[in-house]
Amino acid sequence: MIPLIEFKSLSKRFGNHKVVEGVSFKLNKGEITTLIGQNGVGKTTLAKIILGLESYDSGELTIAKDLRIGYVPQSLDLSFAIPITVKGLLEILSQHKTISEDFALSYFLDFEEIKNKDISEISGGQLQKVLLAGTIMSKPDLIILDEPTQYLDVASQQEFYKTLVELKNKFGITIFMISHDLFTVMKNSDQVICLNGHVC
Repeated sequence: MIPLIEFKSLSKRFGNHKVVEGVSFKLNKGEITTLIGQNGVGKTTLAKIILGLESYDSGELTIAKDLRIGYVPQSLDLSFAIPITVKGLLEILSQHKTISEDFALSYFLDFEEIKNKDISEISGGQLQKVLLAGTIMSKPDLIILDEPTQYLDVASQQEFYKTLVELKNKFGITIFMISHDLFTVMKNSDQVICLNGHVC
């Protein structure tokens, strides 16, 4: 297996609070890795460290050379007063690159219906799909998903995970997913890592 990301005994503190300690694991190319754990155990912190948004105090982080990383946040910190359509947001997220029109249409079963809608007019689940699709269209090697199914019902969650597996198989995209739902992610992941300040 070729690791794109490797943590070696990595630790991070915020003041006197130790968020993670001695964390070691790899994100292997072409695999879906899910990081599970309760809120506040350092899952999002590790994602931010990969993205360079947080530093770490000790240990080592190795990132493959020229790795293109896409990130889909837990929620979009964007004022819905901003007048932007679904299509406009996709163009921004994708950096005006496309895999193919067919891909967009196959992912958005209702793309033609929502593409000209203001983002304030679509559901949370639809917005999550827009964020993911726009990220995929920028052709990353690795996608980081932070609680991507929180706005989806059970049926939509299953469809979402099915789509992730298709992305992995069709495009060779490596996926790093943060979740708290062990039972749902087990059968859809190549590797599941439990975090509670350290790897359990």
